[in-house]
Amino acid sequence: MTPLYKRVNPIFFQFLLVAGCLWLFHCVAAFMIERGNIPIHISPDTIPIYKRLSVNFNHWIVLPIGVFCIYLFLVRSVLQSTSSIPVPILIALFMGLKMLIDVSVTMINGAFLPQGINEYINDVQNFDSVGDILRNYAFKAKMLTRHAGTHPPGAVMTLWIATRFFTYSNMVKAFLIIFSAPFTLIPMYLLARQLHDNKIATYTLVVYLVTPNIVMYTATCMDAFFSLFLITSTYLFFYSVERKSAVLAVFTGLSLSLSMFMTFATTFLGVYFISLTTVTFWANRKDFTNHVAVLIISGGTFCLTYLSMYLAAEYNILKNLQMAMEVDSSGIGTGYESALRYFLVSGTNLFGFFSMLGITTTTLWIRELWNTSQNLLAKKNSIFLVAYVLTLVPMIFSTLYLTETERIWLFMAPFILIPAAKNLREYIDEKQSNWLLYIMVTILFFQTLAFEVFIDTIW
Repeated sequence: MTPLYKRVNPIFFQFLLVAGCLWLFHCVAAFMIERGNIPIHISPDTIPIYKRLSVNFNHWIVLPIGVFCIYLFLVRSVLQSTSSIPVPILIALFMGLKMLIDVSVTMINGAFLPQGINEYINDVQNFDSVGDILRNYAFKAKMLTRHAGTHPPGAVMTLWIATRFFTYSNMVKAFLIIFSAPFTLIPMYLLARQLHDNKIATYTLVVYLVTPNIVMYTATCMDAFFSLFLITSTYLFFYSVERKSAVLAVFTGLSLSLSMFMTFATTFLGVYFISLTTVTFWANRKDFTNHVAVLIISGGTFCLTYLSMYLAAEYNILKNLQMAMEVDSSGIGTGYESALRYFLVSGTNLFGFFSMLGITTTTLWIRELWNTSQNLLAKKNSIFLVAYVLTLVPMIFSTLYLTETERIWLFMAPFILIPAAKNLREYIDEKQSNWLLYIMVTILFFQTLAFEVFIDTIW
C-alpha cells in the first residue's frame, strides 16, 4: 500500500511550509516586541500585519460567499469555453466581479462605508482651489491628516475636483476607489499577455480577484486608486521597449509623473526600471539599447513635467517630499533606533507583504523564482522577475517603508501574480487539469474572509 505522504501532492506540503514560515515570523516578532519592549506601532497580536484583532462575524458573511460561488462558476465557464472570448468582454466581466467581491467582503464590517475612510477627504476643506493645492500643499502638510501629509497632493486634488462635481461626502471617496480600482485589470492583463500569453494573463486576473490585500483594500483605500497609475506606468515601459517607440516612452514619462503626483512609492518604479535595464545588459544585449532609450526619454519627460509644474504653478515636488518625510518620521521614527528594531521593521515589511498576498500565491511565486534561478537570465521574460527581486530586497531593508507594506505595495501585484500565474500554468499543463487553480483561489478567498472576520482591516 502506498504511504500517505507519497499519495499527497507535494505542492500541498509547500503550501504548509510557506504558511509555517509566515506564522513562525509572527511568533518570533511578537516575542521580540514584548520581551524587548520594541516600539513598532503594530500590535503583537497581528504582526506582521498592520491591524488589530477585532472579530466581525455576522450575517453579512453570506454575501461574499454567494458572490464567490458566482465567481467560481464564471471562471470555470471562461476556462472551459471552446470559443475565444474577446478581451474587452473578458476584462469587463472580471471588472464587474471585482467590484462585487470587494464590496461584499467589506460589508462584513457591518457597513458599506467603513469608519476611518475620512483620510484625504477631510483635507479637501483646507484648500480653496487647484492652484492653492499646488502652491501650498507642502506648507500645509503638517496640518493635514497623516496620510495626506505624507503623500503628494494628487489624492486631495482628485477629491477636491470630485466634490465640485458631486457633493462633499465620504461617499465620494468610497465610490472613487470602488469604481476606479477595477480598471487596474486592464494594464495588468496587457502586461501579463505581453510577457507571456493570453492564458497566463487570464490566470493572473483570476488570482488577482481573490488576493487578500487586493480585496480588503480596493474598496476602502486610496492606495488602490494609486495602483491604477503605477501599474499602467509599468505596462507602458515594457510596451515602449517592445515597440521601440519614442512617443510611447514620452507617455511612460507622463504616466510616471502622474503616479508620482499620487504617491511617493513611485520611486520604486524608477529604481526597478534602472534595475531592469541593467539586467537586460547581461540577459538580452540586443534589447539593452531600447531599454536605455526608453529610460532616458521617460525620465527626461518626468523631469520636464515637474519643472513645468514648478514654473507654471509653483508646485515644488522636492519641498513636498521633504515635508512628507518630516511628517512621517515625526510619528513612527526612522527605523534605525536600534539594530533589533531595524531588522524587525525590515522583516515586517517582507512578511507582512507576502502574508497578505496569500499563502498559495506566495508559494507559486517562490517556485517560479526557484525555477528562474536555475536558469538565471536564460529566458527573455525572466528579467521581469529577476529585476524585481533585485529592487525589492534593498527596498525592504531601506527603511523607506516602515511596515504597512501589505497596503502601500498594492501596486506590486503584477510582479508577484504574473510569475505565480506562469508557474500555475506550467503545473496545470503538466497535470492536464485545472483542479489546482480552483483549490488555490478557494484557499485565497477563505484566507481573505478569515482576515476580514478576525482582524480589523478597516483603513
